[in-house]
Amino acid sequence: MTNSPLDEGARACALERYLAGDATAPKRGTFPFAPAALLLTARYGRSIPSLRTAAGAGEDVRVVGIYRAMRLAFDAYAHEMHRDKREAEETLAVQVAAAFDLVLGWLRESGFSIDFDFTYSDEQQDTDEHLRLLAGVLALSLWEVGHPPAREHIRGLLPDLLGGPDGWRYVRASVGLAEDVHAAMDWRPGRGALGSLSNALLRGGRLIEDAYVGAPQPAPTWATAAREKAAAEKAAKTVVESGPSLLVLASTDHLPGLAKAGEGKPGGSVGATPRAAGAPIAGRRLRLVRVPDLAAARATLVAEFPDDVAIVDAILGPLAGRAYVALPPTLLLGPPGTGKSRFARRLGEELGLAVTVYGCAGVSDSSFIGTSRQWSTGRACVPLQAIRRAEAASVLVVLDELSRAGTRADNGKLVDGVLALTERETARAYQDPYLECPVDLSAVSYLATANSRAGLDPALLSRFRVLEMGPRTLASLPALTRAVLADIRAERGLNDAWLPGPDPEEEAVLAAHWRDGSVRTLRQLVEGIVAARDALATRM
Repeated sequence: MTNSPLDEGARACALERYLAGDATAPKRGTFPFAPAALLLTARYGRSIPSLRTAAGAGEDVRVVGIYRAMRLAFDAYAHEMHRDKREAEETLAVQVAAAFDLVLGWLRESGFSIDFDFTYSDEQQDTDEHLRLLAGVLALSLWEVGHPPAREHIRGLLPDLLGGPDGWRYVRASVGLAEDVHAAMDWRPGRGALGSLSNALLRGGRLIEDAYVGAPQPAPTWATAAREKAAAEKAAKTVVESGPSLLVLASTDHLPGLAKAGEGKPGGSVGATPRAAGAPIAGRRLRLVRVPDLAAARATLVAEFPDDVAIVDAILGPLAGRAYVALPPTLLLGPPGTGKSRFARRLGEELGLAVTVYGCAGVSDSSFIGTSRQWSTGRACVPLQAIRRAEAASVLVVLDELSRAGTRADNGKLVDGVLALTERETARAYQDPYLECPVDLSAVSYLATANSRAGLDPALLSRFRVLEMGPRTLASLPALTRAVLADIRAERGLNDAWLPGPDPEEEAVLAAHWRDGSVRTLRQLVEGIVAARDALATRM
């Protein structure tokens, strides 16, 4: 048995489950150390943990030592309780308290923070994650027998639990315990402090409901967040149920950690473990983006890229009649400055796809396809990261300047990874090295850009459909000028009133000096006009 994987039995004993009301707190008069006994049984069954084999099995000897001491203490209690139950229980309480104090000391030494935001190695994180679980369960047991540090540990957890993504689940416990008139008193054995947690949950629920009766005041932040979360989940479920969807990641149960499938932090920081990284999409069917109104999308793109009507038609045409957006691998060829990257990004936006632009210039490894979790810098493949951010199975990955990727194979080559992921059958069951399980990436679309065919792998040219973009003509000047000005406004935080479009005289200047058809050159000319406006404005 290893220290890293926390099985479902161990996680079922976690303190957070009791505070959220997911687990029933022990009733008054029951064995006060039941949670600790359950955790020990879930972890080692009836056997006695062995320090001799701990290191060889990859376990932290400190953790194994605590469990071994607990097993011996419970066995001694079972033997002595027949002679004097109260004395045996008091002895056990001292032993569990000593174990709790040790675990807290180790957590402080490792730099453990109460927000559970680990930033160190996977091995250290696995150990501290289990120490946190163990500390919570021991505190839960000691709460019943009046151990003050246990009470303070639990109260110290509540504020950060309330501030987390699932904080609303702990509101009832927080409110109910705050209103408990006995909470300020010293707890003694037999008083039933732990058993009162169930009453606290009920009390907190009633107080919250009573606060709403005839109260026109604004809802508290946690209630608003809870409603918004429920509405978002319902909307997402409706979208998936009413349209095409795909199961990208079946499960992360084989990975170490405490994160549950579907209960991560979509779009946000998820910590450093593969299980936490995959949790938000694990076991969930993700939506496939429906094909939008192609006529409207074409009109918008043609207005912005009048020189590329044939390319727009070539890409949008095959989508007619499809249930969801899926583009064949496509390579946009064209001289520098033709706006290939912008065209790819705008195409994805008009089709409703989340766009990830991956800069290929200078990439000299195969990290695009993911890196093993045995490395501290391990991560999932780029397409899977894009899917997780978008919470959609169909996304667009733009491989920008693919021809400038490195060709050395010391650490793998980008092109080899691209060839693997753009093969539909391979993508359907791609074995991600970070999550160490198959994921379905078959709905991901790829658009690559390059200045020429020179340096491109022949296999890649045979896999991708090649569309050539020529230099921009004067027909594109008005649309490109509007786009460049929009970018400058966004960078400066201005609106149309403060940075209007060019007047006729400025348009004539641009037409006269824009000769090479490069968007970069046009950007320089527009910036020159804006700078001239600023200079003239200071003289007035």
